[in-house]
Amino acid sequence: MAFSRREFVRRLGAGGAAVASAAHIIGYGREELLAFAGEAQGQRAPMPAGMIKLSSNENLRGPSPKVIEALRQHPSKNLGLGYPPPTLSAFVDVVAAFSGAKPENVIIATGSGEILTAAVMAYCSPDRALVTADPSYSSPNGTAQNIKAPVKLTPVDARLRLDLEALIRGAIGAGLVFLCNPNNPTSSVHTMSDIERAVRTIKERSPQTGILIDEAYLEYATLPGSGSMVKLALELPGVFISRTFSKAYGMAGMRMGYAVGQPETMTKVGRAWGLGSINELQAVAGIAALKDTAHMEWEKGENQRVRDWTQAQFKAMGFDSPESQTNFIFVNIRKPAVQFRDACRAQGVAVGRDFPPMEKTYARISLGTMDDMQKAMVVFKKVLDA
Repeated sequence: MAFSRREFVRRLGAGGAAVASAAHIIGYGREELLAFAGEAQGQRAPMPAGMIKLSSNENLRGPSPKVIEALRQHPSKNLGLGYPPPTLSAFVDVVAAFSGAKPENVIIATGSGEILTAAVMAYCSPDRALVTADPSYSSPNGTAQNIKAPVKLTPVDARLRLDLEALIRGAIGAGLVFLCNPNNPTSSVHTMSDIERAVRTIKERSPQTGILIDEAYLEYATLPGSGSMVKLALELPGVFISRTFSKAYGMAGMRMGYAVGQPETMTKVGRAWGLGSINELQAVAGIAALKDTAHMEWEKGENQRVRDWTQAQFKAMGFDSPESQTNFIFVNIRKPAVQFRDACRAQGVAVGRDFPPMEKTYARISLGTMDDMQKAMVVFKKVLDA
């Protein structure tokens, strides 16, 4: 069971690991900052006290209790040792084992956002385009624009899924194809067989094109046949996956992510952009999180319970959304998102930013705890009825 923020701080205690706080580990607002990294410059106005925050796809249940205990028990003296940190190699080993890979197949970063940046820097250029869905997670687009690489936007299909056939067509001669699966913001997911067919087709037709499969929300996917493409990444050059501890693991503020692929691919990505340095506490937290598989099963089930209830409430009001495979929903509210967002915020609920080209009719709502969603639904009903 997850801790409240107050209980989190109490259990973490005043020992050597007490430098971490609940707000630091959960990391409110990180997804929004990273999506607009070039514009926000690392700052965002603080959320008003008492606001129900359903705008940044964070896990408001927080990390596993075993993560908190591991941080609390970690010897203070270890924090003064080592470049690199003493536990870093153990963390890489655990990530590799978890992924069915070897340490040389893994790169670690201070958040998967750094990996997305590095991927674009490694594979794109003014004559090598980024190919991505529209809408999808936008930070790769910003990086491509910064290095003056073309961006080919491919509209999602009628079911708001990645249009794999269109992405295949757009990939010929491109630098990098970005496949966000499950996709943010549309919440949809493709099966492993669908993704594998698309990836193999792209590599056959355009062997030099890199393919990044972002699996940030994959722990939440419940569609039969969905799953990680790590085996394909280990098989094919220039194909790699990225994963994060910012969503289901509840540690957005810890800034931890990793990528898996062939060693040559990982070297290319790692050299293209600074990935940051994981510190001792991050490594300790990451190891504990990956080993606590029982908590992840609980988290997945609890998210599904909240998700099913929330989508059913909107459906009963006559507002459709794709069957979510994430910790957020994308609802056709039939009005501009900014109107919905402003009206909700005035009543104490923050929901997601605009997602062009669908911001005139769709709003993204992150999933909090069941208590959060029950309180927020009262506001949603008032706003939508109005």
